Formats: sequence, C-alpha cells, structure tokens
Amino acid sequence: MHALHPSRAWIASLALVALTLPGISSAQTPDGNREANAGEAAPAADSEATPHARQEIDELLGQEIDVLLEEARGEPAAEPARSEPLEPDSLVSWLPPGALEAWARVGHQMQAAGAETWYELRRALPPPATQRLDQLVEQARQTGAEMLLLQAGGLLFALIALVHLVRGRGDVAVAIEYPAELRGTFSLRLSNRRPKGRLRGRILSPASAQRAKAQAAASSRTEHHMVSRETQFRETRSGRYFVTADGFLQAPDQGNVLATHCETVEVRVKRGRTVRAEFDFHPTTCVIEARVSWDKRPVQDARVAVRGVPSSLRFSRNGPARIGVQPGVHTLIVGSGDRVAEMQIEVVSFKPTHVEIDLADRNLLLFSGCPPAVEPYLLGDVPGAARALEREGQAEVSHLLLARQSLAMEDRESAARHFELAGRLVEAAEIHEALFEFAPAADLYELSGETERAAEMLRCGGDLLKAGELFERSGQHEMAVDCFREGGDRTRLVDALEKANQPFEAAEISIAVGDWSRAIRSLQNVDQSHERYLEAANLLADAYEREGHGDLAIRTMERIVAYRGEEEVPLDECSRLARMLESSQEHERAIEVLEVIRRRDVSYPGVATRIEGLRKRITNTDTKGGGAAPRPDGFGEDGARYDILEELGRGGMGVVFKARDRRLGRVVALKRLTESLREHPKAVQLFLREARAAAALNHLNIVTLYDADQEGDTFYITMEFLEGSPLQSILGRKGRLSVRDVARLGSQVAAGLAYAEEQGIVHRDIKTANLFFTNKKVVKIMDFGLAKMVEEVRKSSTVIGGTPYYMAPEQSLGHAVDHRADIYALGVTFFEMATGTVPFRDGDVAYHHRHTPPPDPRELVPELPESLAQLILHMMAKNPDERCSSGREVRRRLKDSLREAG
Repeated sequence: MHALHPSRAWIASLALVALTLPGISSAQTPDGNREANAGEAAPAADSEATPHARQEIDELLGQEIDVLLEEARGEPAAEPARSEPLEPDSLVSWLPPGALEAWARVGHQMQAAGAETWYELRRALPPPATQRLDQLVEQARQTGAEMLLLQAGGLLFALIALVHLVRGRGDVAVAIEYPAELRGTFSLRLSNRRPKGRLRGRILSPASAQRAKAQAAASSRTEHHMVSRETQFRETRSGRYFVTADGFLQAPDQGNVLATHCETVEVRVKRGRTVRAEFDFHPTTCVIEARVSWDKRPVQDARVAVRGVPSSLRFSRNGPARIGVQPGVHTLIVGSGDRVAEMQIEVVSFKPTHVEIDLADRNLLLFSGCPPAVEPYLLGDVPGAARALEREGQAEVSHLLLARQSLAMEDRESAARHFELAGRLVEAAEIHEALFEFAPAADLYELSGETERAAEMLRCGGDLLKAGELFERSGQHEMAVDCFREGGDRTRLVDALEKANQPFEAAEISIAVGDWSRAIRSLQNVDQSHERYLEAANLLADAYEREGHGDLAIRTMERIVAYRGEEEVPLDECSRLARMLESSQEHERAIEVLEVIRRRDVSYPGVATRIEGLRKRITNTDTKGGGAAPRPDGFGEDGARYDILEELGRGGMGVVFKARDRRLGRVVALKRLTESLREHPKAVQLFLREARAAAALNHLNIVTLYDADQEGDTFYITMEFLEGSPLQSILGRKGRLSVRDVARLGSQVAAGLAYAEEQGIVHRDIKTANLFFTNKKVVKIMDFGLAKMVEEVRKSSTVIGGTPYYMAPEQSLGHAVDHRADIYALGVTFFEMATGTVPFRDGDVAYHHRHTPPPDPRELVPELPESLAQLILHMMAKNPDERCSSGREVRRRLKDSLREAG
C-alpha cells in the first residue's frame, strides 16, 4: 500500500468512505454470517446520522475536487466554502454498526505487512480514536475479515482528513535583514521537508548568483523569487515547515556581488495566526578596494595588507586588491620594490571603500631604498624589517617600527624609548605623560615645540615657576598667573597679570611692594569698561603725584570728572582736582572747578575763600608782569616749553621731531603738522577736537598723546617718544612675517582697536606705517585723531594725498564710517604682513577695494593656515555687516591661528 501525498490524503479518504458506505449492508459479522440491512438493525439515531454524514462528506469532496480541477487548468483556485469542521468522534457515531470493526481489519493487514503509512496515519489520530482502533485491530487480527479490513482503511483516511480540517490554515511572514545601503535579491522556498545537504553558510560564486537572478522562475504558492526584504506565504495549512532563503547582496551603484547567502529556518504554522521567519544577512566585514599607482600610473607588482593582520595580504596585479575588514579605522600598508607606504582610512559603510595609494606621494611613504625590509614588514615581521632598515642606515624608521610594535604589545617604556630615538618626541612625551612621568614628558614636549603641554607637565610635577614661564611663552597668561601666584613670585606675577589683561590686580601688587612706577604702567591699562575703573583712576592720579607727574595727575582727575559728570562726581574729587590745578599754576582752571563745587554746595568748606585767593593771585601776576605772560606751549625759541633735539622723519602730514619737554623734563615726539592746514578752518576744528578725544585714550597698544595746540600758524601734537621701528620698515627688511609673528603682533593691534571702539573713536587710517614696534616688543598704534582731519583736507585740496591701499569701500566713497572701517584696514594690513604685499597694488586701487574680491593670501603663501587666511578674507568683506564684528573677535580668531600654526 503506497502513501498518498499529504496535501491530498484526505480527499482519498473521503472518496473511500463514500464508496464504502453503500456496502456496509453486506458486511460480514465476526461469526461469518451476513447481516441484514444495516439500517434495519441500527438504532434510530444511527440511521438518522448516516445520511447526514454522507451528505457532509459528499459536499467537502465535491468542493476540493473543483479546486483541483481549477489548479490543473492554471486558474486561481477558489477557497472551498466549509461548514463547521467535523469532529472525529461525531463522524464515528454517524457510521453504521460494524463499519469501524471492518475498517480496523485493514489496519491489521497494514500493520502485519509493515506498511509505514499505517504508523504515520495512526500518529495523526486523536487519542480516543487511536485506542478504539487498537482494540478493533486486535479483533481484526483474530477474525481476518477482508471486507472489514477495507472499511477500516477508509476510516483511517477519513479521520486524517478531518484532522487536517480541524487544524486550519495560517500565514508565514518572511523578513530579510541587511544594511539599508545595500541591495538584496533572494529566492524563498516553503517546504514541509528539511532541505537535504548543509545549506547554512553555502557561498555561491558571483557568476552563479547572477545566473540564478536571471533564470528566476515565476513565484508560486510555495516559492517566491526576486524578493528584496519582506514577503508572505498566505493560507498555509497548519504544521511544521522549512523556509529557505537563497540570494546575494550588491552595492546599489555597482554590479559586483558583495556577499551570497543560503540559509534555512524552521517555523510552525498555526490556525489563524501569522508566524514570522527572520534572516539576518548583515555582512560581517566591509570591503576595501585598494588601487596602487606611481605618479598616477598603475603599479602591477604591488602588495597590500592591513597593518597588524598579515593574513590580509593581497596582490594588485590586474586591478584593485580587495580586502575584507571590520568597520573602523585601519592602516593600509602597500609594498612594491624598495618602498612601503601607509595610509590610514576609516571604514564606515558596507559599500566597497575605494582607496588609491600613490607610492610617489612622500606624505604616505614609510620608508624607501630598502628592498629587504619590504617583505618582512608586509608579513608582520617588524623586528626583521627593522634590522634590515638599520643595516641600510635608516635608524629612525627602524626605531619607529619598533616603537609601534612595542606600543601594540603594551610595552610602553620601550615604545617611548624607540619613539624618542625615531625623532617622534610628541609620541614619546605622550607615553611618559600616560605613565605619570611628568619631568621627561615636559622636556620632550618643550623640545618638540609643544610649550603649553610642557608647561602642563611641569605644573603637574610641581615645578610651578618653570611652568609659569612656559605658559607665558605659549601665550597662556591666565595659566601663568595661577602658577606664579601659587609659586609666590610677585615680580613675574605682575608681568603675567598685565599680559593676561588684569592690570588692576597687577597695580595693587606693585603698590603693595612700593613700586609706584610699575603701578602706573599697570593702571594706565585699566579701561573704562573695567568694573573698578574709578578706583584705578584715583590710584593712577596718586601715583602720578608721587612720581612728580602733576600734569598727568590733573589729566587723570579730569577724566574722572568727565566720566562721572560734573553734577555726579563727588565734591571731594572736584576739590582734589582744583588743588592739583592750583599747584600747577593753572589758576583759572582751578577757579572753574571750584565754581562747580560752589554751585552744587555753597556751604562746602573753604570753597569761597579758595576762589577769592586764586583771583587775587591772577591779578597780582598780571600786575607784576606788566602784560600777558609768554605762551608756555611754544617751541624752537628761547623760553619755549619744548627743545627740538633732532628730526625723526617727514611725511605727507608734516615733520616729526625728538624734543624735550622743559616743564616736565621728559623726552617726547613732537609732530608739527603741515602749514597748509591754515587754509582749512574746519579741518583745524576737527584736529583739535579729535586730538582731545585721542588724548583720553589710555591703552598699552596706543601711543599716548600728551598735548595738541598751535604756535602761530603751525599746529602740533606731542606724544610719548618710542624707540623701535615702524612696521612698514620691518616689512621692507624682511619681506613678510611668519604666521606666529602675524598672530602675535596682530593680536596687540586688535586689542588697541577694541579699546578705541569701546571709547567710540575710529582711527580711519590703520596701515603698517602707523603701527610702531618698540624695542620692548610692544606694538603701538599711532596718529589716532588725525585721519578725520586729513579727510576734510582731501575734500577740498590735494595737499595731503596718497594711494588708498588700505581704505574700506565705504570710506573711499565718502560715506559715514564706524569701527568696521578699521577692521577692513586691519585685514589689509594682515594681508601685507603675511604675504609681503597689499592685495591691490596696480590700477584703480579704490575701485578694486569697492568691487574686486580680495585674492586668497594662500595663493601667495601656500603654507599659510586656513584659519588665518579665512580671517583675513572675512575682515575684508565689501559689506561692513559681513566683517568681523569687533577687534575682540579678531583677537580671539588670531589665537586659533596661532594654535594651528603650532
């Protein structure tokens, strides 16, 4: 007896039942006699149940036969409309008496013949039916009735068919997981038998995978082709199944197969439910395709490997070498002939990473000129490669290879020693730092030029004063302040505080040790934005008085009064100013101050008496002198205030002399302006007004203006005398400055402009000729207050001229300007300092400044850091709103450029 196909076994069973039912009446009894009509002998319930059972079976049989016919014709099969499924026990009750006994005999024969189908069918029956059949089979073994055996076989098939009906149908959802950046093509098969052979991990060749894709058949109920990520097998009968996925992965933009997969998973389908089969086909490695070239020409005999993985060695004879790696950062090593090159790459995608390594690129070259070292290094024999390099006189590269190997083996002491011998001082210092060996780390950092990191090591090691020195040298003045303060060195602490823009604290320390001259220098740098400005100004006035600079003390007190306002300044400070003016024989100005006191508080002690006394002195002086007193501010004559010592230079704005102030006993720079100013009264007014405003500026990076006046038809100004050279002269000698010098000097100029901006004053003529570099390495901005007067003269004459190489676009058009015009001019100045020339030198320079984009300074100096080049171009934007917003921003970005330059 042959087993039927499981999917159609129940049809045969129902057919056998239908054929058997009519013959029940002729079944023999166990004693060998034929019974009468079964319907007559059966109870009423049985006679009623039998037609009902026959009708149910006929309907089910007819519906399934229709489905089979439709499938045979290739038409979609309609789902049979079923009534409620029959229970096996109820079907047995519908059968006539004796039928179950007769069919049991068939089971006896099947069991006796050893038929496998019997055991398969028996396992599918429910326990009550199994027990009943076992009893009947035993009876059949004793009776041996043939008809009963046929009927028993039919019953087995019928019961199995009913079990299938009870089980019902479900769905199988299949999900294939792989990276979203890849494209997958898979075929899926659903079977109730496990595939033969070992499918898991089976790898197809790319050509086989492509052929499978091209020859993929149309999908069916048990096979789905050309699946990408998800599909479903619907209306699958309950039971155990095996889902097999077979396919490959590709990059979307390429035809090469990256990986092939063939796996099987087991699922159990249950009635009315959806079971999920999942496949994880994420690649375990990424592919690197490395092409090797020499000066952009392919190299045929190169070998490529991943450093530290000798088994990854590949040849690149007829195309790129393909290497599988894990995602992350890797170092590729390429060897050919007598040289080895290295390139570090980061693999972040499962798509092939394409790399081209040019052996002619010296930036990638690890070593050359040593053929015996190439093979060992590619195979991971680092000591062998190092010995070969050392024999060829390449000791530094030899130690570098050994240092890397020691580091990989976590032998950090040896790694540090080899790095130092290889000249890699920073790497050696970093290892010492990790080992908390701060002294050798500091020495190595300092030797390598990493001054700030060396200072950090010294500070960690407790050498605070040396650390402060190095912090100061690297421009980290705040850190230097902390070190000197903690180390107790007051002298160097004051210097560091001044450089860290903390002048008030520096002055307090100087006053505490009685160094009033040093305190004056610090207090001069306290600007009006400082929270303790008034306190600093009063201390500065005291210091000036102590050091015999009465006129400067007076100016300082006048600034205090102007800052507070005549109606707000404390009367004691007004009284002090009046006393200073009285001591300087400036009686009329003293009276003006005292009148302010009397107006605000008529009862202020002694104010009326002091005013009256000053008026008497003025009257007595005029009477004794017999007329007006000689002017105290003349120069070049006997009895004049200034003695001319020598001429320092000439320019379009006049002549500069070195002079001695007889009244104060100090050397000054006296600039006598051109006599043509007498023809421009408005310019003269602007000069006097702007000069007075500039005299109020008090900053380390701005030349101090002492006085501005006229003698006859000649106007002059006096300012602090500086020893050094204008920046224009320095550029004339050197051609251009280094990035470090541009950043350091430019930072000082930006600091001075930021201070002037806060005071509401615009220079209008920033250029290298107006920047003076003193012998004390301080940059001073000169000629504040004169540019506006020059502009007024230019409007009506050509007496004072010159090509506007530095002039902002809005300034050349005669529009109103603010501090952003100084930012533009400073950008041009930085361009000249970094390249040795101005951006626009030929043609209509003013037109170029208004319309022509500035050239990138890196076109002239390729090694210029990008941060500095971008800062210069940002400062030279045509639209003022697009430039750097302030000098403080310029200064901050210059610090970034200084760090980038190392």
